Amino acid sequence: MSVNTSPTENRLWETVFTNEVNVAWRWTATNAVSAGLSVVGMNGGEVLATNVSRSVSNVLWRAFAQAAPSAEDVYGLTLTFYGSGGAVVGAQTSRLAVVKGAFGNASVDPAPAGASWAKIKENAVIPYDAGWAEATASSTNGLLVIAKRGGAVQTNALADAAGYFGWKLRHGDWGYGAFNLALTFPGAQGEWNATVNYLPNGTLIGVR
Repeated sequence: MSVNTSPTENRLWETVFTNEVNVAWRWTATNAVSAGLSVVGMNGGEVLATNVSRSVSNVLWRAFAQAAPSAEDVYGLTLTFYGSGGAVVGAQTSRLAVVKGAFGNASVDPAPAGASWAKIKENAVIPYDAGWAEATASSTNGLLVIAKRGGAVQTNALADAAGYFGWKLRHGDWGYGAFNLALTFPGAQGEWNATVNYLPNGTLIGVR
């Protein structure tokens, strides 16, 4: 059994390693009589919704049916507390990421110029960690800027120094094309840059 002893290494805490996830919590709202747990993926669809009473301290969530995931995703978990009249009296939130590399063998492409680095066809789960470089190791938050060539620019404030960012491409407003990604950590020198191409599924045939 692996033990993560650092509460600041959010990327490890947020990683799902099994398809059965035990979601546990503390009943912090002393005036609450019930609560509702909701789990929503990056596509916006609710994958779990259940009500719990004060006597319940955990819920088993089956994140995907098979032993290993067929797609990657970042999920937002919200536990909302309700008072006796049904009013909201508190809430707890968390994030969990499903990445294929956490299950069994993972493909590794050590060459940044390799085709697997530059092409994406699905929603992307982007890991980030200030600890990757000594200059940014003491940072407490990050900033990810996504710019489509000839199109929209999106600036994403990352609340933590390490974690996952879910980039919704499918059924989003981005469209296909080339994208520049820049990861920085405010107050520290250094920048991580990448260029990727979002390609449509299937085969493209050009006729002239």
